[in-house]
Amino acid sequence: MKCLSEVVAVDPSILARPDMQRGVHGRLMDNSTSVREAAVELLGRFVLCRPQLAEQYYDMLIERILVW
Repeated sequence: MKCLSEVVAVDPSILARPDMQRGVHGRLMDNSTSVREAAVELLGRFVLCRPQLAEQYYDMLIERILVW
């Protein structure tokens, strides 16, 4: 996630790719708390600068919020 964050910092549009969406979704559901936190932080940081990403990641974020 740290590496992906650095790549996204240079080109946030990479988060629009379907393979990146699947990867981030997997990290949002990871067993490790730190990995899940890093995924949420990544989305929080870059969805604000690219509002169209909010729509693409909305369902994933809601799923993460609702899963305990």
